[in-house]
Amino acid sequence: MAALKGDSIMDDNKALFDYWHNRVQLKNHAKIAAIAQHIPTQVLRHEYTNYDLLWQSAEVQKLTEPERSRVIAIIKYECTTKVLQYRAGCLRDRANEFEDAYQEIHQQKSQLFRLIKVLQEKLFGKDQQLQSLETRITSLLAENEALRSEIESNKAAEELHKELEQLKKQYDAVEKRRRELAKNNQSLGGRVAHAQRYKKERDEARALVEEQKHQILSLTAENQQLRATNEQFLRKLKKLSAVESTLG
Repeated sequence: MAALKGDSIMDDNKALFDYWHNRVQLKNHAKIAAIAQHIPTQVLRHEYTNYDLLWQSAEVQKLTEPERSRVIAIIKYECTTKVLQYRAGCLRDRANEFEDAYQEIHQQKSQLFRLIKVLQEKLFGKDQQLQSLETRITSLLAENEALRSEIESNKAAEELHKELEQLKKQYDAVEKRRRELAKNNQSLGGRVAHAQRYKKERDEARALVEEQKHQILSLTAENQQLRATNEQFLRKLKKLSAVESTLG
């Protein structure tokens, strides 16, 4: 739109605002962003926009009242809004930069404190650390000895398992022999009594075998767990020995 066209423009507020919005220009951009102190709105409008050029232009001055005052008010609004928005964006960017710088400094400060703490521990806490390590090593040695005893106990459990398997084989042989004897028994009463006695003995033997099986499984699982724990403590001992060598 090269120029205002009488009443048609005056009646169309949006078109009028858009027209002057596009004519507004900012100046001294770097200075707007650089000044952190408060700048009065009228100073921003006069010194950092082309507000004076716009309202004093022949295009505006040739208008008659009240249209001219209305257009000047619109120009003032658009110049003020544009420069304030630009300055707010600049200040927001600077605030973000300051926040980022603060976070970086805070992070570096935290890292420095951690480094100082580590150095202090190395300088002043070496004796205490050595004493703690010695106490821990003594404790681990005692635990390791206890594990060795438990491992020996588990070995005994494995031997018991083997003996139980052998007893089961012997029981099966006896049971087979009893079945053969039962078949040769010619007396019905004797066969009935023998069958009842055999059934009772068989049930008791089976119950004993099942119980021993459960005990063997429990002992085997406990043995595996103890072995794993022992290996873990052995690894810890090696690490502690390495730490002691380093501190020494």
